[in-house]
Amino acid sequence: MEAPATDRKGAQRVRKEQQRAIETRERIIDAAIEEFARHGFEGVSTRSVSINAGTRHTLVTYHFEGKEGLWYAVMDRVVRSFTTQQQERLEGLRGVDEVVQLRLLLEEFVRYSARDPRLHKLMSHAASEASPQLERMMAEYLGSYFKMIARLIKAAQVKGAFVAGDPNHLHYLFIGAATRIFMQSPEVNRVMGESPFDPGFIDRHVAACLDLFFKAPEAGKAMKRPPRSKAQ
Repeated sequence: MEAPATDRKGAQRVRKEQQRAIETRERIIDAAIEEFARHGFEGVSTRSVSINAGTRHTLVTYHFEGKEGLWYAVMDRVVRSFTTQQQERLEGLRGVDEVVQLRLLLEEFVRYSARDPRLHKLMSHAASEASPQLERMMAEYLGSYFKMIARLIKAAQVKGAFVAGDPNHLHYLFIGAATRIFMQSPEVNRVMGESPFDPGFIDRHVAACLDLFFKAPEAGKAMKRPPRSKAQ
């Protein structure tokens, strides 16, 4: 039996309202990502986010209850999505040599940094001083990721394929080498005469970052020498 026209219209109205609510929430998160990336947690107000999102301030508090709720929504969108993507990538590389796993994950890290430099701007603000935001970020988003990369670095070092040193220290060095150039893109453009976001530049930057940390096999072991002839 077909539902009455009034019921159908009511259901359609509810769906439209739900869709509008979803779109508003996403627009607020988009604006908050930009705000937090520029100014950090302390430098942002929910009112400034509402202005940049083009929505009423009451809707920010309705959807997120306050600035802290908005911050964690941003962390879920940007940081958790990246770490989850990396963990899923590693899961798909089961059975692959650990050196190759590490190389692929670090390459993706560099490329992700080029696609969305806001990840590192957000993390730089959050990690600049002790705070509840930093504690939660480490507990929920980054702790397991750092352990994963450290384990792979140790395995690569055992195989002689990665430079020596404390794995976490080396990981921080890699993060700095990979990300700083994108975070200071106007200066890089001025100095080098090209944008670090150009595809060719990104490819070269990936290769340069990896070459800094991965050790090339010894020439004698990497190349198969031809057998000596009887005359030789």
